[in-house]
Amino acid sequence: MEYTQLLDLHLSQCEIFLNKAKNNSYSDTDKQTYQNTLFTLFDAIKASIPDPLDDSDLFVLQEQLNFIAKSLEFLMDSTLNTIPFEVVSCLNLAMEDWIETKSFIIVTSLNNDIDAYSFDEKLASEDYIYSSMQASYGITFNKRLVQINLPEILARDYFSSVILYHELGHFIDLYFGISKRMATEMIKYQPLEWTAIQPFFDFSQNQIHVEKLRNHLCEYFCDLFAAQYIGQTSNHYLKYLESKGANRTSYSHPSSENRLKIVNDFLDGTTNALGDKIKTYTKNITKQELIKRFKPISSDDFYNFLPLEIADSAELHGVFPYAWKIWLKGAESFKTNAGIAGDLPSKVIYKSLNNLIEKSIGNYFILKDWKEMSGR
Repeated sequence: MEYTQLLDLHLSQCEIFLNKAKNNSYSDTDKQTYQNTLFTLFDAIKASIPDPLDDSDLFVLQEQLNFIAKSLEFLMDSTLNTIPFEVVSCLNLAMEDWIETKSFIIVTSLNNDIDAYSFDEKLASEDYIYSSMQASYGITFNKRLVQINLPEILARDYFSSVILYHELGHFIDLYFGISKRMATEMIKYQPLEWTAIQPFFDFSQNQIHVEKLRNHLCEYFCDLFAAQYIGQTSNHYLKYLESKGANRTSYSHPSSENRLKIVNDFLDGTTNALGDKIKTYTKNITKQELIKRFKPISSDDFYNFLPLEIADSAELHGVFPYAWKIWLKGAESFKTNAGIAGDLPSKVIYKSLNNLIEKSIGNYFILKDWKEMSGR
């Protein structure tokens, strides 16, 4: 009896969540289709509850109802009014460079933690939950959600949003199993081969813990993945964090000093023992290359408070390094290039540049959609 009452509570909670989601408005039909399938799944669950209810039945039902709630959590933060549409659109283009089958939807979850940049793999990778829904109800989700978390307060900050490219890298790494395969093979390296990459790890070959090795390789890969699209811009955060002691290694992350070196060597075309291995493994596993995928932009438009006219996806990703380059030159440099006399606070420059990034990206996708609809 207690199981039945608690399950009824779970069902009631889930039904309230679904009712709240009925009026959600999304920027694309894929999210709406996914949400509609959640409603179908919930109805199927309610109609198929076994009587009596045993422990194994309860576990499956709990997992399925939690799946609905977690999916809704991310969908609710991916509506037209909340989603950082411009950045997610850029991430979608980056994802399509690596995964031909359009089987995934990037969604965001907004958190109160200022450092809440992360990737949650559950809805993208746990096959058993999808298998159980198919087996129990014949319900299939044609696409899975790629869940990326970010701070709510910075959801519309296009300077810090470059970090999301790194988080997308975590999904690409998971999808192909790049760092997992690397770690499995690297623990078998001959001593001479390991010596070449030793400077990038805080443990020797005979001290390797395979999970820590995988974690560090994953971070290095994600740094390189992001650098393809946004250059050194995410490095600025790593450098800033060093002042808080982030240069120390941990179980999950290598030192920022080593991470910066791998990215800088990649962008400069400098030989790097570990970076070159990551590039080789990536090409062999994914059939895609870690290469520069952004185009440096030379323009005075932002100094004239004008959005950029972006020609292609390479220039689109290049908007972020372009804006960062202007910001790092400082307020006085901006005022000089913009021909402004008198005081212009940094916060005004920040707000202007942030808005110009948003408008430049937004205009690109509006024009792109218009061309596709008109057949041009």
